[in-house]
This record gives sequence, C-alpha cells and structure tokens, in this order.
Amino acid sequence: MTTESSDNINRVIASDIFSTLSFYRPVLEHPILKDFLILSKAYESGLKGAEYRKEYLDTYYHLKSLMLGYSFNKSEDTNYAKTPWKDFLITQIVGNENPLTLLFERGPVTKQHPFAKSMYHEFEIFMKLYHFDWDTFLKETNLDDTNIFSAHIFFPVPPCDEIDLAFSTENIDKAFTATNEYINHHGLGIFEINVSFKIVDGGRLSPITNQKYKPMDSLVGYDMQKKELIANTASFINNYTGLNVLLQGDMGTGKSTMVKALLDTFKDTKLKMVEIKKDQLEYIPSVIEYVKKRPYPFILFIDDLSFDEDDADYKIFKNVMEGSLEENPQNVLIYATSNKRHLVTETMSERDNAVHTKDVMEEKLSLSSRFGLVLTFEVPNQKGYLSMVLELAKEAGINMPAARIESLAIQWELRHLNRSGRTAEQFIDYLKINSFTED
Repeated sequence: MTTESSDNINRVIASDIFSTLSFYRPVLEHPILKDFLILSKAYESGLKGAEYRKEYLDTYYHLKSLMLGYSFNKSEDTNYAKTPWKDFLITQIVGNENPLTLLFERGPVTKQHPFAKSMYHEFEIFMKLYHFDWDTFLKETNLDDTNIFSAHIFFPVPPCDEIDLAFSTENIDKAFTATNEYINHHGLGIFEINVSFKIVDGGRLSPITNQKYKPMDSLVGYDMQKKELIANTASFINNYTGLNVLLQGDMGTGKSTMVKALLDTFKDTKLKMVEIKKDQLEYIPSVIEYVKKRPYPFILFIDDLSFDEDDADYKIFKNVMEGSLEENPQNVLIYATSNKRHLVTETMSERDNAVHTKDVMEEKLSLSSRFGLVLTFEVPNQKGYLSMVLELAKEAGINMPAARIESLAIQWELRHLNRSGRTAEQFIDYLKINSFTED
C-alpha cells in the first residue's frame, strides 16, 4: 500500500485506472468525468496537435461547457478548492454515498480495516486526477488558450478547505484521513450542510435550502411548552432518549413555528428534520429505513395532522407509532402538530351504531396517547394577547405609546375574529408596513 509522499505523481492519467474504481465507481457516470475519460484515452494514444484538436474539439468544449456550468452554479457555502477541477473532484469525494463514505460517516477508519488496501487505492486514483496537468494537456493538444480548469475562482475557508490542503501535499495518508474526518464531522452527501428536508419523487429526501428559522427566544409566550420541547429534543440529540411529541391546540398559536425553531436552537448539533405532508404518510416507513443507520438524530415533522373516519393513512401511521412491524430506531422521533384534541374524527353514527361503542371510541381516541409528550396550546385571553403584542412591538421598534398599540390591537383582533400569537404577529407586521417603526 503506497501512502508516503511522492515527488513525481504521474501528471497524465492512465485511462484504464478508472476501471479499477470500486467504492467510488458511481462517479464515473458523471458527464464531466465521462468526457474527461474520452479525452484522456485519446491523449495517451499519442494523438496531439492539430490532429487531436480536429478529432476531439467538440468533446473538449462540451466538457468545458459542463465545467463552466458547474462553476457558476456552485454554492458558496461549500467551496472546497480554489480551482473548478479540484473543487469538482472533492465534491464527488464527499458527496457520493457508497460503502466507504458511509463508513467514514460513522467514525475513523484505520489501516487495520480488512479492506484498507482497496480503500487507499481509490484515493491514489483521486490523487492522480487532482494533480492532472491541464496546462500541458491543453498546450500539446491545441485545444484552448484558456485554462478554466485551473483558474483560481473559488475562495475556500475552513473547514471546507481541509481536504484540498491534504491532497495538495500529494500524501495519500493525509488525503484519506482528511476526507474521513471531514465526512464524520460535517456530514455526507445531502446531510453535509443541510438540516431540513422534504419528500419528493415518491419518497426521496430533498434538502430545503435558503430557509431561515426563527430563534426560540423570539417566540412570545408558551414558555412551559418551549422548555419541555427543548429538553426533550436535547435529550434525544445527546443520548438518543426522547419522546414522540404532539403539539395540539388552537390555530395560530405557534405550534409549527416552535418545532422549526428547534433547528435554530440546536444549529450546532447534527439534528436533522424531515417535513412530511399529510398525504405523504405512506412514505414514513421507507424514510425510516433510509435514515435509521445514519449517525444523525432525525425528527420527522408532520404539520396539521388529523384523520377522517375512512382515512387509509390512519393504520399506516398507527403502525409506525406502535412500532408494530419493527421497533422504531433510536435516532428517529416523530413531532406532529394538530388543531384537534383527538387526531381521529369521531362521528355520532359510530356512537349510535357500534355494537361495542366503548371499544370503537377508545380506538378512535387512542392515537393521541401514543405520543409520549403532549403539549397543549390555547389561545390567550385578552390580557395575554395584549402582552404578546407589546412585547413584539418592542422587539420591532414600534414608535407608538403602549395605550395606542393596545387600542389598535383590540380593533385588529375584532376585525380578524381571532386572538392568537399569529394574529399578534400579523398586527405588528401591519404596523411595520405602515412605518410606525423607529428610525
């Protein structure tokens, strides 16, 4: 196993070396690497100059187009290297889910691992790719006077630059270890920089990007509920011991906002949240199957949960909550909100017609009890509502006497036939729109 530094790493890639990739074999399907492989094979055959240019000009400019697209669409949050080529390679290394990277995700991988030789071989290949001499290649093939592949256009900062620094030493050991540590500390693939996800395409997780979450401290009222929710979540993150949570109560009381605020409260942890819509409950088992072996605590968040009497999803959800088919993993909890006291609608006909009325009603009303922690949210009385309004007005810098704010807030409440935290926030937004804020 070659792990020491090499002073003369081959700057020209032997194209057949690609065929020896095992763990990272899926990256060969990337269009950029497909074009590169075609070009490198022809280059190794001895074809150069005008002849090479004539034969492979279209392939090269297709590759260049792909690399330009990659460069312009690149998120600034994950710049791994200064140049597009090196950044692209590291993106493949840390973004591809395969048996090796999944092993990295769980912890340190040492040379004592029975597959260590094969693992290090993968990084020997990436090291050669990383140090490919684009200047010489473009000069000898007359393809292009401009080398965009080696242009310094990105500005990586710690910790994203750790793998680039290791590869630049041309030391396989350092590159392997740096990649292992980075994935273990910062996540793999979609879990690297993302904390919240939605379900798309029949059960696949997709990151929810560019979304900001309110700090828990900015939510006015319901202090007891906040305290219990935070404590339960902290125990889950730190010890994988926590309860499924149902936040139930009146509309507009901030139940959903409070759950999402957990992502801000625990932003320095590995907490992940998957938002599941009411019509996506059938995908919960497959989501659990996908995440159960990942080293992150997952909250499956279902907003506005309730069931009608003939709802087929009721049994699916009931089985999930009971863990009747398979015990639910320790790294998954379900947090749900509902505007109903009982999640399943009960009807008068069921009360009148059922032979075993008591059994039927207990079955209907039992689902809520399957949540270990139930937090209740009620609309505040007028005194509590006005207290919320004044506190929000102070935070927003509303430049108006308190008595005037209260008078307008009562009028706003009467106009909207509702008194809740959401009503209070909407009222403050109205005041801000109409320029009642301090300069």
